[in-house]
Amino acid sequence: MKWTKGLQNLLIALSLALTILFFWGPPLVSSLQRPSVQGVLEQRQLELQALASQAMDNRNPSPLSRNTSLLSRQRFGADALKDLAALLQQHQDNGVTTGHDLRLRLALVFLAIDQPEQARPLLENLPPGPGEPSAQLILQQALMERAAGQGTATAALEDLGDQALEDALPRHPLYPSLACSLLNLDRPFCSSSHDGALVRLAMVGLAGPLAGLGGILLWVVQLGRFLWSRNQSQQPISPPTAAPLTIPALLLFFFGGVVVLGNVAGAMALLGLRHWGLAIGSEGKALATMLVYGAQALPGLAVLHWLRRSEGRSGWRWLQWGLGWRSLPMALEGLLLSLPLVLLTSWGVSRVFPHAGGSNPLLDLVLNSRDPTALIVFALTACVLAPLYEELVFRATVLPTMANAYGAGVGVLLSSLLFAAAHLSLVEFFPLLTLGLGLGWLRLKSGRLSACVLMHATWNGYTFANLMLLGL
Repeated sequence: MKWTKGLQNLLIALSLALTILFFWGPPLVSSLQRPSVQGVLEQRQLELQALASQAMDNRNPSPLSRNTSLLSRQRFGADALKDLAALLQQHQDNGVTTGHDLRLRLALVFLAIDQPEQARPLLENLPPGPGEPSAQLILQQALMERAAGQGTATAALEDLGDQALEDALPRHPLYPSLACSLLNLDRPFCSSSHDGALVRLAMVGLAGPLAGLGGILLWVVQLGRFLWSRNQSQQPISPPTAAPLTIPALLLFFFGGVVVLGNVAGAMALLGLRHWGLAIGSEGKALATMLVYGAQALPGLAVLHWLRRSEGRSGWRWLQWGLGWRSLPMALEGLLLSLPLVLLTSWGVSRVFPHAGGSNPLLDLVLNSRDPTALIVFALTACVLAPLYEELVFRATVLPTMANAYGAGVGVLLSSLLFAAAHLSLVEFFPLLTLGLGLGWLRLKSGRLSACVLMHATWNGYTFANLMLLGL
């Protein structure tokens, strides 16, 4: 299709205006007001830490219980329960979460750290919660008697069925464990609540630091190689061999196709699937999320194909997919080199904006989902669809076009800036920018889009696995 340069410029200007004034500007500004998953993550980490400490204590019974208890507290954090109490109290004071579940969690933790005077008013004013009302009242009365120092269990509590009692407690396994210890209960869920806590804590607590340490060592190796060979001739990193679009076509593709049409299609899909997704529970939410993401991706791909045809281009060799066994070690190298910088950037942002919100809503959905089918669908969306589409847009299309026009460094920087902005979160902008720079460097160094997709998928998989382990 032939069109005038004036019409093309008009569409580009309109797309840019819609992007800034509607699709990107307001969401980025309001992102700081969105709930952040960081506070929930901190709470789950402390709960897992305290549960692992309880599991250590249960594995080391008397006569050395005091010594092993001290050992487990030193190993997993001496003040896990105290820190958890402070965090839950902060959530209550700030109104982050309210109601039965939060007050009962806080009361159980206060009793566990021997602060019954703090637990008593929470129990006295406990609002109705899930489960059988009679079971809630029996549990509430037993805990109030425990707070008053009158005993550890009532006859009514002893007669209460296992399932009814478990339903009356908060869902996280730490709180049934605390209730069993406080009330001297011997129920099946008392022992099963600790299952896997030590393994999960090790996986959550060690994977990130070990990978970060590996990245630092790899940086040292890279620096040594650079110093060793600085006097020798080096082959410079060059941009990809093919620019898939001209600069005007790229602007129209990205802002017109990816942003404007993509957001419109995603909003329409969300509107059509909202009631259906809510009707079939967590599986519906997960499947709706995948379908909305797919609907959002299709217009950009269609516009890309149309623009290439209008410019007389065809085929897919410009992708430089390059899938082979070497793609995986390249991806792991890129991930390890990027990880320390991303973590450092995230730490710096959290120090500057300690209470900022704006996390990706998908993180909260994964963290609070316990349905295996829903988690599989979320994993496919986060670890397969998202890396494929985003790498095709940013590292296969935006980066090589910009690199061929303005140079490799400018191409990497501009593609990374767009990559970070497209996630619509100001608090996550600089960590995502750092990750985008790492992906861009890998694209130029390897010449393989497949390595970038694998690195992106591994990063998302690492984040997803952490959320899933904390959500169990």
